[in-house]
Amino acid sequence: MIKWSVEHKSIILLFAILILIAGGFLYGAMERQENPTVAGPIAVIKTIYPGATPEDIEKLIVKPIEDEINKISDIKTIESFAMDSIGIVKVTLKDLSDEKIDKAWNDIKEELDIVKSTLPSSAYEPTIETDLASSYGIILGLTSQDYTYQDLSSVANKLKEELSKDPGVKAVDIDGEIYDEVHIYLDMVKLEQYGVSPTEIATIIKARNINIPGGNLVIDQVKIPVQVSGEYKDIEEIKDTIIAVSTETGTPIYLKNVADVVIVQEKKEVFASVNNEKALLIGVKYMEEENIVAIGERLEVIIHKFRENQLYENMELIKLTDQAEFTRDAINLFEYNLIAAILLVVIVVLITMGVRSAVVVSLPIPLVIVMVFIFMYLSHTPLHQVSIASLIISLSLLVANGIVANDNINVYLEKGYDRVTACIKGVEEVKIPILTSTLTTVASFLPLAMMQGVAGKFVKSLPILVSIALMGSYLTALTVIPATGYKLLKPKEKDVEERKFKTKIRKVLKVDDISGGIVNFYGKLLKAALNIPLIVILTFVGIFVVSLLMVPSLGMQLFPPVERDQYVIDVAVQDGSDVEKTEKIAAMVGELLQQEASIENFAYKVGDGMLKYYITFTPNDRASNKAQFLVNGDRSEADRIEKELGSKIPGVSINIRELETAVPVTYPVQVRVSGPEIAELRRIAEEIKEIIYDVPGVKNLEDNYGYDSYKLNIKVNEEKANLVGITNYDIASTVRMAVNGLEISEFKEEDIEKEALPIILKIPDEKKRDRDVLDAIFVTSQITGKNVPIHQIAEIETNSSLNKIVRRNTTRTITIGMFVEKGYNSNEIISSCQMLLEDYVLPDGYTMVFGGESEERNDAFASMKIPTVLAIAIIYLILVIQFGSLRMPLIIMGTIPLSFIGIIWGLKWMNYPIGFMALLGAVSLMGVVVNNGIVLLDYIRILVKENDDIKEAIVEACKTRLRPIMIGMITTVISLIPLAKSGGALWAPMATSIIFGMLISSILTLFIIPCAYFVIRGKHIWIPKPVNSSN
Repeated sequence: MIKWSVEHKSIILLFAILILIAGGFLYGAMERQENPTVAGPIAVIKTIYPGATPEDIEKLIVKPIEDEINKISDIKTIESFAMDSIGIVKVTLKDLSDEKIDKAWNDIKEELDIVKSTLPSSAYEPTIETDLASSYGIILGLTSQDYTYQDLSSVANKLKEELSKDPGVKAVDIDGEIYDEVHIYLDMVKLEQYGVSPTEIATIIKARNINIPGGNLVIDQVKIPVQVSGEYKDIEEIKDTIIAVSTETGTPIYLKNVADVVIVQEKKEVFASVNNEKALLIGVKYMEEENIVAIGERLEVIIHKFRENQLYENMELIKLTDQAEFTRDAINLFEYNLIAAILLVVIVVLITMGVRSAVVVSLPIPLVIVMVFIFMYLSHTPLHQVSIASLIISLSLLVANGIVANDNINVYLEKGYDRVTACIKGVEEVKIPILTSTLTTVASFLPLAMMQGVAGKFVKSLPILVSIALMGSYLTALTVIPATGYKLLKPKEKDVEERKFKTKIRKVLKVDDISGGIVNFYGKLLKAALNIPLIVILTFVGIFVVSLLMVPSLGMQLFPPVERDQYVIDVAVQDGSDVEKTEKIAAMVGELLQQEASIENFAYKVGDGMLKYYITFTPNDRASNKAQFLVNGDRSEADRIEKELGSKIPGVSINIRELETAVPVTYPVQVRVSGPEIAELRRIAEEIKEIIYDVPGVKNLEDNYGYDSYKLNIKVNEEKANLVGITNYDIASTVRMAVNGLEISEFKEEDIEKEALPIILKIPDEKKRDRDVLDAIFVTSQITGKNVPIHQIAEIETNSSLNKIVRRNTTRTITIGMFVEKGYNSNEIISSCQMLLEDYVLPDGYTMVFGGESEERNDAFASMKIPTVLAIAIIYLILVIQFGSLRMPLIIMGTIPLSFIGIIWGLKWMNYPIGFMALLGAVSLMGVVVNNGIVLLDYIRILVKENDDIKEAIVEACKTRLRPIMIGMITTVISLIPLAKSGGALWAPMATSIIFGMLISSILTLFIIPCAYFVIRGKHIWIPKPVNSSN
């Protein structure tokens, strides 16, 4: 291959140019995302059972579903929530392949098909949702105080129609719409006067408001359809419905005699607001595997035109979040970092190697990058932070192969060989060492692609793309380097201009003086170290141990929050509060936010969670006592704002949180107590909260059961009810009508474009201010037709009742959760809680588990164990094959811990915690560190064979190899400086790990390898020798 490349250099260069051109086209067509699309294998099963209490939901809905799906072996956890009228079962699978995940979902669906036949007949069929990662690419707020909700809906639907025309749009949803309803407000006194019951009115209206096909008549061989129509055409017809005939006068009794019939807006169960004004939210979902930046740019044009041409006066269309913008900014930043890294590496190579060599070594860089782009395009790997970061990380590694090949070509040129022979022999001689070096580096990266879980999936493309880049660099070292070397490289005596330029540069920068001084100084230090080799080794071992003891002081963090000026505010008022009360509190929060100069805009929803606008963001479940805000503003001000909100709106839970990068958790710190009795669980939870209340760094300490709410319980006297022929169903349906209203039919005006309006039978809201409304209700027997006051057949009691029952892995579980104040981390808080609760004694049958971020972190760190062990094993195997020895590779492997000294001190100095990305950098550095050991030990062995004085041979070998090791170290460090500086809290720790790990390990390797070799080959020299020793 090498000889062919030199002989057909024009073809090689042509192929390189074609690949570059193809890569340019593919780059524009690649999918683009801010981050990889990852989501835990989670499904949510929801079952509605109207009117059921949490206890009923647990017994009749949740437990049967749990028992059935728990038979599936691939389930990791089952979390269940039994609430009024609804049961939710959240299923999390173990770390599985995509195929096994799909199979598990199908198995769960089959189990649900089995269990649904055992559920109560009045319960709705369970629904399962597995696509929980899907989020909205753009969320817009349409707002105005001058228009009705119907006006806003009309404009929003026009915008929806325009946005839906784009081929990259998957769906457009409008949230927060409030529709009209026809309300029939019954006067219970008049109903009793006329002897008419609500049930009778419902039956009459249903029978009156019909539109039923009557079939077809054939007249004169013509088919004529017959339609039986009695549909209401307007409100007056509803009012004029005859509901009874007076027994005294024989005159008809109309609906309007006993009720008011009006068109009103439906009662708001969910409310949306933008900047504290009523609003509709418009969410746009993108097609998968598309360039969302391009889609976003097209939609921006549509939105701009709509604002100009179709938006009503005094209406505002506000962009709340745009994933395309965040993606474009993130990719642009990383592209800048990549270009900066390339330029810095080229400058280093230029200074140390000269112009011609710098061109030869640098030309393959864009070629390898384009090769990676082609692989990404073919494998449908999007362009995002992780994929671009992988190119930055691999940059210095792929240059190393070119440097070695180029250097050896120059060696042969200086020996007087012609260019063809020099290029062939120079690269041929180092192709195996280069291959070994490449394989050891790939071996340290590629196994990391085996990591499971959300964290593993998040970084999966990094080890794969780095490995592709390294293999591409090896290919170019055997083809492009010799081909371009033939064109550009010349012997020193013939390359007068190059020598002059190189001399000037090196003279200005004093490169020769500095490098010469460093080599001589290193030689003296090494000679001194070889006099006390064991002490040197033990000293470094001691430094390593001391460094390990520093680890706890660094703190731990799985992933940092997403770095964008956007955050979430969760507001919760007292359990059982209605939407109106919660809306008032949310408006108060909004008023305070409007006074903040750091906030650009905000939106919130009351009664339901905010639209899912980021892959790791989990919207609130529907709850009348909760509101959730999306705030666009300086996130550095979030802690101060949270404290101000808490002080100005007391008695309300207000928590501000940033978006998680990859692994979302409900509470960063959790104490979970499981056991059979709810009362005991709550007692234990209160005691635990009291014990850990004063732990520094804890905020918003709460449990997930909340407080009881008061409920009115209608206790039917079965004997009395049976005597008058009234069933429990009669009572329940009548009470439902009185309290919430009962939908009995629908009304459609003649305007065919308008939606049909539901007809609701109910009691006026002002009559429902106290429990007396229930005493005024009378029930009609479906058997006898008699009307009986409810208080004659039932007692109305006021009881406290649970709001929810939470279960985990089929056992009742209460979670004491807490958030973490800025300046603290979850690891130190959970340690403090464990110490305080160490002596706490639980009753028999109850267990306590600590969880939260620590669980996810432990899972993520654990997923690195097998890849790390595998990487070490593969590297060792490669070294054994190269050196033909089992002992010599151990010397090189012993340098791996040296990198951890640099990593730990680097993280400490930069004030970064030990996180997943920092550990990923540490593991991936193993192959690079080993390569320095290979370079040293290989040449030491060669010179030792040629020299009787082992010590002199070792010193000379190390001084000779100092230059390539230092160049490799400098290029690695320099190439990662942009990522360390601009990579943010996610990438800076990884870059710091590699920079400091590489820096320290490279320096220490220059002493550890020769000292260890000297101890082994020098027949175990255990004590220092005199300075004047002849050895």
